[in-house]
Amino acid sequence: MANYKIDGSTIHISGDISINDGESLYNFLKELPFSSKKVKVNLKRAESWDMSTLQIFISWMKSSDMEIVWKNIPKEMKNDLKLTGLANLFKEVEK
Repeated sequence: MANYKIDGSTIHISGDISINDGESLYNFLKELPFSSKKVKVNLKRAESWDMSTLQIFISWMKSSDMEIVWKNIPKEMKNDLKLTGLANLFKEVEK
């Protein structure tokens, strides 16, 4: 089960963020309770994901006016992003 938490302009996403939680993840991201020009997404505690997760993130990034940067992308997810040719879409900040 996925968990979402907001701390200032940082979103912490943890747990299983695969297709089972796809709709709730997308709704959470689309309805963020703040309007910041820049938001960080911390994936430090993300345990599992699938292609639907990446599709949700891409859809959100394309529809958002915010600058979205990523923190602590798990090594396995980075590998998935490289394999699919999507790594350049996920701008990562220092940990």
